Amino acid sequence: MKKKIKIIGLQGIPLIKQGDNIPKIILDAIKTENISLENGDILVIAQTIISKSLGRVRDLTNIKPSKKAFEIYETITLKAKSQGIPFKSPELIQAILDESKEIIKSEHVLITETSQGFICANAGIDKSNVEGETRVSLLPVNSDKEADKIRSTIKEITGKDVAIIITDSFGRPFRIGAVGVAIGVSGINPILDKRGDKDLFGYELQSTIIGQIDNLASAAQLVMGESNEGIPVVLFRGYKYIIKENASIQTILRDRKIDIFRSDKGSSLFVKILKNRRSYKFEFASENVDKKLIEKCIEIARWAPSAHNRQQWRYIIIEKGMVRENLINSMNQKLRSDLEKDGKLNSFINKKVNKTRKDFMEAPYLILICLDTSELDNYSGTERAQNEYILGVQSISASATYLLLAFELKNLAACWYCAPLFTKEIVKSTLKLPDSFIPMAFFTVGYPLKTSKAPKRKDLKKIIFELKMNKD
Repeated sequence: MKKKIKIIGLQGIPLIKQGDNIPKIILDAIKTENISLENGDILVIAQTIISKSLGRVRDLTNIKPSKKAFEIYETITLKAKSQGIPFKSPELIQAILDESKEIIKSEHVLITETSQGFICANAGIDKSNVEGETRVSLLPVNSDKEADKIRSTIKEITGKDVAIIITDSFGRPFRIGAVGVAIGVSGINPILDKRGDKDLFGYELQSTIIGQIDNLASAAQLVMGESNEGIPVVLFRGYKYIIKENASIQTILRDRKIDIFRSDKGSSLFVKILKNRRSYKFEFASENVDKKLIEKCIEIARWAPSAHNRQQWRYIIIEKGMVRENLINSMNQKLRSDLEKDGKLNSFINKKVNKTRKDFMEAPYLILICLDTSELDNYSGTERAQNEYILGVQSISASATYLLLAFELKNLAACWYCAPLFTKEIVKSTLKLPDSFIPMAFFTVGYPLKTSKAPKRKDLKKIIFELKMNKD
């Protein structure tokens, strides 16, 4: 590589319309700059002018959103507002769906895999530098093909062999700010494989592969800009490379089988979370737990399935203080009385009561879940009424399970205790709960100090009951 590389932004590129001859427009701009093309030059071209010349522009007012688009709109709008960023209309979301093979993430933004195989926000759909309030540009269907056309036309007219890179700006995982990336290429290898070369100390490089066209695209973006600079084409001179015929952007896309950030890894991660969750009965760390984090976990728990979709659960967050102390003292009096009636030894009773008090008093948060019976259907028959109550209990259990998994996701430790079942009236009167509330369980929550061992699980054959039916 030469010590000096020139990066020249080509002025005078007009606003592009469908059908415009991009190679001719570029050559006219080069002539205006009093530059002569040389073999080995590289032209980096913004995707927007390619898309506009191809007519890859859609008017959002002509798009009818699907049911899926409205569902995504409902999901991401609240998240976008919470992040203070503009939210997308259902029409724009539908356009994104139309350009995508897969939705990778649906949060305050949409991360998709485009039809071309790129992982980016909003399927690469862009509003900037497109005339009209409701018009957006789409990525070219085949950017390599468009780069090849431009390169061959320029060579035919000038006799010069140059490389073409078509670029767009993408955001990056774990970092703020967009950078220029290549989405189409002709005449230059997308990557520069340095494996086998020696470093400054003579060590052989084992895994160094440079994304050279992305580096060039990012450098070009510094000249192109992102707003009103009006420089959609940049010329590189002095970058040493080997002409590569039949180059393809596909060679720079990571195979999903070795992509550790791909969404299909989510299933194995979820299995890991399910198997790793433990009932935590040790001391918690002294680190403060933000109450908002607890509320976020409860927000996840409310998506659990429930009978009639009534969502019969009610959560009470009990912080440290006199209310909790009064509650636990009263509950422990009942516990002591029950154990005495059971004929337990005083040593056992004291140990049990002290352990219970310690667990419930020292946890950073104590969360109570109740069944709200006002959300149950009323039946005159005893059996039907009892079954309806069981449906409510099942709903509570589902939400509680979601809550425990949410805690695990947030690196919080928790334990599920059924003590409130045995002290319903005490809990209701101490906390002044509505008559329709039935206390069901406590969750102690905080950051863990220790690791809980995996409990033994029954063999699968012992928990799957095989029906033995007569075969006629």
